[in-house]
Amino acid sequence: MRPDRLPLTYDECRARFRRVASELRLPVWSHTIDPPGPSGQRLAIDAVRIGAARPRRALTVLSGVHGVEGFLGSALQCRLVQTVVGRAASGTLPDDVAVVVVHAVNPWGMAWWRRQNESNVDLNRNWRRDTLEPAHNEAYDELHPYACPDTAELPSVEALVVDALRLVDERGLAWVRDGITRGQYRHADGLHYGGERTEASNRFLEEVVTEHVGGVELALTLDLHTGHGPRGAVTLLSDQPPGSDQDGFLREHFGPDRVEATVDNPDATTGPKSGQIANGFRQLLGGAVAHATSVEFGTSADEEQLAATYLESWVHRHGDREDPVHADVVWAYRCCFTPDDPVWEATCLAAGADVLDRAVDAVAGWAG
Repeated sequence: MRPDRLPLTYDECRARFRRVASELRLPVWSHTIDPPGPSGQRLAIDAVRIGAARPRRALTVLSGVHGVEGFLGSALQCRLVQTVVGRAASGTLPDDVAVVVVHAVNPWGMAWWRRQNESNVDLNRNWRRDTLEPAHNEAYDELHPYACPDTAELPSVEALVVDALRLVDERGLAWVRDGITRGQYRHADGLHYGGERTEASNRFLEEVVTEHVGGVELALTLDLHTGHGPRGAVTLLSDQPPGSDQDGFLREHFGPDRVEATVDNPDATTGPKSGQIANGFRQLLGGAVAHATSVEFGTSADEEQLAATYLESWVHRHGDREDPVHADVVWAYRCCFTPDDPVWEATCLAAGADVLDRAVDAVAGWAG
């Protein structure tokens, strides 16, 4: 592990998380997935709970839903576990509060530096897929041949730019952006594919939430991501409109400048998504006050992310990671979502610690 830097591998992240839990004598609930990692190693999701076994108020923090984005979240979770255990020991964590931390929701994607899981499913478009039938994304049908070309050689980013600019001119930026990112359910080899069934990782999450958060009066869920927003900045995305109870709660506790509503907001920089995990937890919590946000740490411009995703997707479908050119594509993709940049790391670690401390305070201070 690199001193004072984010780990490069899933194995390092998991070892550190489990070591922290072991040192603090916390039980770990684990769910192993079938496909192995790049070195044939076992891959698993790990979860811990600190505080009340049957809480009235609960904070849940997820990392690695999009695997390649999970390294920052992993580091923040390790600090959070240590901080909350310290608060519990000092008596400053109320007796009816629990903090549930789920590490590496998509361990395969984290190990292989991919956003998707072992089935090319975007887990954050897959929540309860067995019981919920999402609306069809017709725009993606038209975009798929451009986003995922079946060429014999590594495709040209310049060609993608030409096609993208033409489509933006013809259909508008929002149509292109939302068509790509909303989630789609027909193209199994495509971008943001939501799958045909609920994936095993999401089934495990449902079990964790039902067991450790079920019955609460207040549930706050933070799903940690990287990518969206200005480099180094923190954006809390909310699927509720401006002026809603959730919007007000997030603005009060995290600062109005950090919160962006994605619904009924003409100034939104991203649109609503289907099958999102944190938002879906509400379905499990009955009449609880349930607030959720995707916490985004900005990395690079949207155009750079699209180009990196375009090339990495082709390598996954048609390439060879042992080929030096293709390996460079994978590394560039990894750095697009987890930059190999100590300044970015330090900035985001400090900002993320502040967000998580505020989250604990928000839950601990809620009176109902």
